[in-house]
Amino acid sequence: MAAWVEWQVTEASEWLEYMSVQESIVQKAWAGWEEGMRLAHRQWEIGKAAARMQTTGEQLTLMLKLGEGENKQYRTWRRHYIG
Repeated sequence: MAAWVEWQVTEASEWLEYMSVQESIVQKAWAGWEEGMRLAHRQWEIGKAAARMQTTGEQLTLMLKLGEGENKQYRTWRRHYIG
């Protein structure tokens, strides 16, 4: 049993470290930003692929309307990233 506990402590020490609360907040903020950038890139790729899709006729779908500010940002984003 003692060997197993020692192994668990060794494993955990490879994954954990002490740092200040301030640094942990900054690191968490960075991790959120990084994840957001990955998600934004993936969504951009999906948007490009959807814009290139060949469809037969006009296929409609029901969507929630964007707010005025969102609609303006969307149009800007679409022009910049999709064309």
